Amino acid sequence: MIIKNYDPWQFPEDPFDYRTLVGNPKGIGEIPKEKFGTKIAIIGAGCSGLCAAYELMKIGLHPVVYESAVNPDGSPRIGGRVYTYRFPGDPNAIAELGGMRFPLTSRTLNSYMDKFGIDYSQPFPDPLLVPTILYMEGKRYSIPVGGSLPPIIKKASDAWKTFITPLVEKMAGVWDNPTLRYQQWQTLVEQFANKSFFEVLYEHGLSRQEIKLFGSLGLGTGGFDSLYQISFIEILRIVTCKWESQQRLIKGGVDQIPMNFWTRRRQCVHWGETSVQQLNNGQPLPAVKEIYTPSNPMAKVSITDNNGNTIQYDAVLISCSLRALEMDIKINRSTFSNEVWSAIQNIHMICAGKVFVRTKTTFWKNQNSASTVNCTITDESTRGTYLFDFDNTPSGVICLSYTWGDSSVKFNALSHEERVQVCLRTLEKIYGRDLISEHIVESISFYWEEARGYNGAFKLTYPSQYEYQQALYLQPFTPSSPFHNGVFLAGETTSWAGGWIEGALHSGLDAAIAIIHRLGGTAPDITGDWQ
Repeated sequence: MIIKNYDPWQFPEDPFDYRTLVGNPKGIGEIPKEKFGTKIAIIGAGCSGLCAAYELMKIGLHPVVYESAVNPDGSPRIGGRVYTYRFPGDPNAIAELGGMRFPLTSRTLNSYMDKFGIDYSQPFPDPLLVPTILYMEGKRYSIPVGGSLPPIIKKASDAWKTFITPLVEKMAGVWDNPTLRYQQWQTLVEQFANKSFFEVLYEHGLSRQEIKLFGSLGLGTGGFDSLYQISFIEILRIVTCKWESQQRLIKGGVDQIPMNFWTRRRQCVHWGETSVQQLNNGQPLPAVKEIYTPSNPMAKVSITDNNGNTIQYDAVLISCSLRALEMDIKINRSTFSNEVWSAIQNIHMICAGKVFVRTKTTFWKNQNSASTVNCTITDESTRGTYLFDFDNTPSGVICLSYTWGDSSVKFNALSHEERVQVCLRTLEKIYGRDLISEHIVESISFYWEEARGYNGAFKLTYPSQYEYQQALYLQPFTPSSPFHNGVFLAGETTSWAGGWIEGALHSGLDAAIAIIHRLGGTAPDITGDWQ
């Protein structure tokens, strides 16, 4: 089947043109002159919060950033779930502990990276795009670039394509019309949002063997059987928006994105040339201890940090993990509706973790070596292994293991040293001998479900949770009375694109637009007529 060529850079539920919004030289909106210099609290120094801070600063507001995460030296860490680790023995060798790849359809993100001069030209070494080893059910298959899948795995992959292609065609046929696109998507939502990924595959004729083998390979990135319990609509959105194809890595580290929002100076109304960092005296304020929202929706909101300092704000943007609102931050229940609280408490956050080592050299690039593959995908504990080299250092970096869901939880009880050893033993079994240990000079592992303030990697809804996602997405635009109370949720959890920087940026911009409206300013209508 041939799917109509279409460019899915907008989301089915949210077809607003954010790319044009951030490209407007006048900024994303305007505020009355008497509001210039108004302080706005930004809780969370990730991509979402810092994007909003960057844009609000431009139009004359004063974003005050709070952050709970810290670097090894105790200083506040900029980036949120973008976490680029630079090995102490060689800072030019990096490990992306958080977001590490993104699709070319991330047009809002692309716009910012072009503006910041960030190089995202290099494809990510996803399976089959580089020499790949598949190790399934105790059998090893070596696949060169352009090679074919083993017959048993190709059969499973073909069964998936036969099922998914007609669904994607339905969306492709209406993609150029935002209204029809939204209507068609809602039809698919009604059909699939309350069904799990596994349930849909099984109901549509894939055998258990096909489901298992397809799940191990995934949609080209590995490990999708770890997601079989989530809502199928999440998977359909990924495929329809082509988030699993044409993925890129960022040379020099993904943390360049949040760091540019933080440090880049720009010409601003009221402030002249400045940066978010400069307006924050060089670093964020410490973690938030309490948010108090008065019963009067037009009154100021009080923020108390861990040092006991309290500041009142006309508006507050919360872009940290929503789990922090249950586990770390005291906040009065009247801040959000019962519908939003249910979503905050119950929406599913997937686990994820990685184990990295730095090697003395990129030994695998030696053509005489037995280890000339660049990617290994397996149903064993490591699940996905990726190899990285860099232009400015002889060091190499190997992601020994990237796991999601239950596959990630298996590593939680282990020490870091035990995690590394489990990975090395598994890869030794796959390759017949230990090819890596003698080259290792440093290592790092990180599991987001264990990280305080995060308690999970990213949002992927379960069946029956679509309404939760909608409640979080609409929260910035939903008044608590005739007026909004001034507390606005953002972050990738509130977007339709769980786990992707693009969705995080959209949510930050949504909340920033809502803040402009609260202050009596003018800005575009995000939700439009399709909601």
